[in-house]
Amino acid sequence: MKKLAIYRQLLCKIGLWMLRKTEFLPGVAAKLPVESETAEKIEKWKLERGWAEECNMHEAAARIGISKDELSLYFRHTFKKSFLQWRKEMRISEAKRLLLEDYSVSATAVGEAVGISDKSNFRHQFKELTGLTPAQWRLKHKPHV
Repeated sequence: MKKLAIYRQLLCKIGLWMLRKTEFLPGVAAKLPVESETAEKIEKWKLERGWAEECNMHEAAARIGISKDELSLYFRHTFKKSFLQWRKEMRISEAKRLLLEDYSVSATAVGEAVGISDKSNFRHQFKELTGLTPAQWRLKHKPHV
């Protein structure tokens, strides 16, 4: 069992190295096998909104039941972006939905609901992806009645 775990870690490290080497070559797509069991675990975690939990990448991988390298490889291969970038985009996408869903809920509460409890950090990440603060974005997208 220990040999299998070491073998899987080695494959992930090789896979990450291959992705880095082919990432910048146009027309070259790295065909890396992502184990279906790993993909299923990650998909289940995504559906359960695991991305909204406050945790780092290592903790997220542990909660999913895979290695950090497997998590990184999956997101680089599947979404062509890092886990952290993907998670930030998911959180801000959900925050935008929540901001329009109930105008009585504060932007701080929305940030907490998507896993970004620090008000300043939420505002910074939101503005980084949308170009607007949460309050500005909400006002701009508020339906005119």
